[in-house]
Amino acid sequence: MIGMLGITMGAAPAGPHIHVTGANGFIGRAVADRLRAEGCEVSGSDLRAGNAEDEDVAALDLRERAAVIEHIAALAPDIVVHAGAISGAMLAADDPALMFDVNVTGTLNLAEAMRLAGVPRLVFLSSNAVYAPAPTRAPVPESAPVGPADAYGASKLAAEAVLRSYAESQGIATIALRVSSVFGPGRVTPYLVSQTLEAIRAGEPLTVTDERSNMRQFVHVDDVVEAVWRAVEADLPGFTPINITGGTYLSEEAIVRLLAGEPPRVPITVIGERGREDDGHVGPLDIARARELLGYEPAVDIAAALGEMAGPIVAGSSPA
Repeated sequence: MIGMLGITMGAAPAGPHIHVTGANGFIGRAVADRLRAEGCEVSGSDLRAGNAEDEDVAALDLRERAAVIEHIAALAPDIVVHAGAISGAMLAADDPALMFDVNVTGTLNLAEAMRLAGVPRLVFLSSNAVYAPAPTRAPVPESAPVGPADAYGASKLAAEAVLRSYAESQGIATIALRVSSVFGPGRVTPYLVSQTLEAIRAGEPLTVTDERSNMRQFVHVDDVVEAVWRAVEADLPGFTPINITGGTYLSEEAIVRLLAGEPPRVPITVIGERGREDDGHVGPLDIARARELLGYEPAVDIAAALGEMAGPIVAGSSPA
């Protein structure tokens, strides 16, 4: 039986109660599934309620402070995994105010609700977009300069500032996972992988950048879920930012060729500059801290995973 606020009734929890925001999303849903498999009691919230398969996901707008406070007070979770957000610059490119309202105000409201309810721990899905453009492609540790130009990166950095304050002044221990671009089956927002697969399916030519610009850092959703689980287990004090990536640093061209087959199924034009840096003008993320504090190591081979995603589409097409 499910209560009005998404509380599972009538079943004794086998592990800690973990609340997942954004639980209907690409990452949030996968995280919730993993937490249940690990024996945790899981509740979820999202902007829309869950369907019959996800009936423990309650509708909650994180921008509504009173509603968030009531929701967290009623649930009284042990830990919150905060995956609820506008998850990329492309999703509100023409509405930066909305980006800040959801990603910053929503995070503030959640932190305040946790403070009032006495919830001691938070795992936050941040982003590598918080890093400032760098003059070289040297590895990027968590101590690297921050300060992005776009609204998405700035909103994630501002959310981190809120959580750092609540960690230091209110004792809410927070691990902020600075995650690179996430890929995998089930992602519905447009990005390089899905756009390439759509072009192959339609037989349309592709224009991509090479190693001169726009280097990409992808991580499979399964590796992100593993990192979240390890963060849940880690119980670190204070505010701790940790880089999470898949261990590759590839050009658009390299990724598209992994998807398009050999010989490629569509014509590919290579250029040197597109006028944007989708993963920031930075070098590869340094994951030494993730290894040390979480025991994290990316396990999914990007070439194999992309090949598996592209396989049925490439098999049904002919070389260009």
